[in-house]
Amino acid sequence: MKARWSIPWVAVVLATSTATVWHAAAYAESPYELDQRQQLEQYQREHGISPEVAQAQRWKREWQEQHPNERVPDAGVLQKLHRQETTDNITRNFAKMRQERNAKLLRNYQLSRQHQQQMLAAQHVTWTPEQWREWNRQYDEGLRAQVRSYEEGRRINAEIIEMERQRRELGFSLP
Repeated sequence: MKARWSIPWVAVVLATSTATVWHAAAYAESPYELDQRQQLEQYQREHGISPEVAQAQRWKREWQEQHPNERVPDAGVLQKLHRQETTDNITRNFAKMRQERNAKLLRNYQLSRQHQQQMLAAQHVTWTPEQWREWNRQYDEGLRAQVRSYEEGRRINAEIIEMERQRRELGFSLP
């Protein structure tokens, strides 16, 4: 009796097992990738994950629940799908940062005023409301001067960076 198949059974088994091994080898982690993944997992176990990573993981999990057996889209697509959530987070974080900054400015003002009062008390001097208004004006002007100084430093730094870029383009290097 003759075999019904033209390809021997052994050849089929060999071909599928070879394809399976090739597929596993093609997607296997290199020792470097394995080490990197293990370091990342250890870091996350010790320090937790950032809110951004947790958010991205939640988005992927939600996608997989809502679209079973579908490929998870790229991070950019997921971000576009959750644009309103991202905008709300940015707005909330900015408001929180602004509130913290204002609280810090108020604390600094109160400490400075308290320090001034202690210096005056040590000298047995009492200021009038007009003198305190003048002190407040000078305090505010001092803050504005710090801001101007910071902005000037940023401007100078930007000019230096631009000059270095131009020198590199011309083929010169800084000493």
